[in-house]
Amino acid sequence: MLRSLAGERALILLVALTGFWLCVAMPVFAQESYYWCYSEHPDLSYYDHPPMVAWLIWLGTALFGDGALGIRLGTWLCGCAITGGGLGLLRAFDAPPTARKTWLVLCLGVPSLVAARFLTNPDPALCAFWMLTVLALWKARSGGLGWWVLAGFLAGCALLGKYTGAFLAVSGAIVLLFDPQMRRQLLRPGPYLGVVVAALTFLPVIWWNVANDFESFRFQTTGRWTKAELGVEYLGAFVGGQIAMIHPLIAVLVPATLLWLWRRARATDIRARWLLAFSVPMLLFLLLNSILVKVKINWGTPAQLTLLLGVAMWWADTDFTARRPRWAKVTVGAVLAVAFAVMFAPAMVLVPQPAGSTWTGWLELAARAEHWQHELDAEDGVAGNVFYFAGDYRDSAQLARGLKLEHAAHPDRPLAPVLAQNVVGIRGLQFDHWTPPRSRIGQNAVFVLPRPERRNTFLEMVEARFGSVEKVDHIAVTRLGIEVLDADIYVCRDYRGPDL
Repeated sequence: MLRSLAGERALILLVALTGFWLCVAMPVFAQESYYWCYSEHPDLSYYDHPPMVAWLIWLGTALFGDGALGIRLGTWLCGCAITGGGLGLLRAFDAPPTARKTWLVLCLGVPSLVAARFLTNPDPALCAFWMLTVLALWKARSGGLGWWVLAGFLAGCALLGKYTGAFLAVSGAIVLLFDPQMRRQLLRPGPYLGVVVAALTFLPVIWWNVANDFESFRFQTTGRWTKAELGVEYLGAFVGGQIAMIHPLIAVLVPATLLWLWRRARATDIRARWLLAFSVPMLLFLLLNSILVKVKINWGTPAQLTLLLGVAMWWADTDFTARRPRWAKVTVGAVLAVAFAVMFAPAMVLVPQPAGSTWTGWLELAARAEHWQHELDAEDGVAGNVFYFAGDYRDSAQLARGLKLEHAAHPDRPLAPVLAQNVVGIRGLQFDHWTPPRSRIGQNAVFVLPRPERRNTFLEMVEARFGSVEKVDHIAVTRLGIEVLDADIYVCRDYRGPDL
């Protein structure tokens, strides 16, 4: 037993340390910089997401600055909470040590769990509070009001992380119906108090939406469904994405796990009912949605958590290692191979970025952009008459963070605002809330356009909205002699506004 406990502790430490390594060593991705921009403008909520990701980044950067560690500190803590919450739930389920070790191995090498330990977006907070809510609800079966209050608060925090936290209500209603001990709680104040606490915790988002014409709620509901189109393309992408995020070999075990859970649930195993309740409804909903709209592969991660706990319990209960030793070794080896390979992922700073998200080169671009801001300031002699923008909100976010880091090295220089594609009349998501383009009419701008050979159309839109647009610089960013990103810089004079 002591040997088993020591092995479990070693795995816990390994999970935590590998997550920390990725937090500090991986380059900051464009979407992470976008959420960093959230934290630079503290608010009750935001256009496309609730505020928890911004609050966590604000805390991390207040402690460790605007580098990778500051941006990802909250994510790392959420990753630890996911790991610990899963262990806590397995212990509460009286699962054997083999199940707990299996869970820890999955945390090391299942791609969705790896990403939740370092990649800063709304998912780590949602997943952490999802797991902790399930654990608190299980404890609340005893009827203790304190557990119900805690469960309500944690569920509210999950909603502050991402709107899909609402599926906790769906899954909670299922266990209230199919767990006799939970059904008895319906005659007590606990469940109702938990709902009130969850609603109060989520109140900042409701308040923000009321003040902003329910903008965020509309974007995440009707805004997505307006693009609905019946087909199988999105369905195939969703199913393939879930297999990749769970890990192909673990995905092979999922049907057997679901069958095992179903049989156990029918045989009155309450644990199996809970694991099914907190995984199947969300995944089934997303699967059906993928027939009509694009469903991103990360959206199912919370449901994967409880499903993977089921895999760990199935592995231990069926004694898979003894029954199928060869396949067990192959599966564990493949999962650990992912964990090993991910440790070298920071080398991606050497990979060229021809399209999509960016992750390196923005410090160099920001330094040159700031140089041209000073040139414009010296040209007209008017302070605060210059702004920056880029070709889309992700590039603008990377530029804003690069300028902030550059400003830290030269605090005496003015820091001009950064806009996005809203400069040319295209919706800029949350950027629309920070600096209205019309407030900059008549001013000059520094325009940074990465990968310019692909974006002539956008350049034409820019030229139509300024009195003059002059290309003044071209930067090729290299790492160890490899060109990873290039960009043109333009000086734009006399902004005429976003509308033609």
